[in-house]
Amino acid sequence: MKNVLVTGASGFLGKNLVAALTQKECRVYALARHFDAELQNNRNVVCVDVNGKNVEEIRKVLPNEAFDCMFHLAWAATSGPARADYNVQLDNVRLTCDYAKLCGEIGCKRMVYASSINEMETYEYLQSDDIEPSGGYIYGTGKLAAHLMGETVAKLNGVEFLPAIITNIYGVGERSARMIYTSINKLVHKEHCSFTAGYQTYDFIYITDAINSIIAVAEKGKAFNRYYIGSGEPKPLREFLLEMRDIVDPEAEIGLGDIPFKGVDISYGQFDLKKVEKDTGYKNQVSFAEGIRMTAEFVRGDL
Repeated sequence: MKNVLVTGASGFLGKNLVAALTQKECRVYALARHFDAELQNNRNVVCVDVNGKNVEEIRKVLPNEAFDCMFHLAWAATSGPARADYNVQLDNVRLTCDYAKLCGEIGCKRMVYASSINEMETYEYLQSDDIEPSGGYIYGTGKLAAHLMGETVAKLNGVEFLPAIITNIYGVGERSARMIYTSINKLVHKEHCSFTAGYQTYDFIYITDAINSIIAVAEKGKAFNRYYIGSGEPKPLREFLLEMRDIVDPEAEIGLGDIPFKGVDISYGQFDLKKVEKDTGYKNQVSFAEGIRMTAEFVRGDL
């Protein structure tokens, strides 16, 4: 790949993806609403400010040259109350479709869509009569709708669509409301952590493995195949949490069972967990234990 587009380039996943792509000597057109000095000073990055612009306006500022791939990471309201804002999530779906159409118009060959394991949680919720609806399913429904509609729009416009079903990313550089960062932060500060009993199945992936998997899918993945981006070894959440506790602060007590579990236990058997490795040759490099140690050192450095 020589010329690529990355939407959501200023986020945790986006910044790391842009950095990895530029290390491979790709010319990256980074689409975002704000840019830090790292992005602005990278000679292989062209910063495209999308603040207040629709996709047609964005198209006008792109160069008239061929693009090998668009990595579509942009998604508003991935955490907090806005996850349940249906207007925001519907806008996310429309943006995905608009970008798929844009790829066809500018001759961009492939589009990697960064989806979420939440879309599969929503899919399984739809097949059950025993689970009450909650605001979180609005986010997951948006991700699922963007996957299905974006894939169709891409196909109709001659673009190869590759959905990346991403599990729970964590790692050095993240400061967010996601589980691993907030939990390590609390453990480091000797604060109590509250969780469900943790019998539901989970998976995590360290940021560098997630990035390298996504790039491998863009380069060698099969069009219109979905790719699971995770460790490939899902297990009960409580096992991950206890391992994390033992690494960060073995004497800490964590509140397994403090919070009732009302969600869906995702069936990971529906995925080919090793598809990235089989189709692209990329194999994850960072174990959960190693990733937690590095992340904990990063969090302690903020003290």
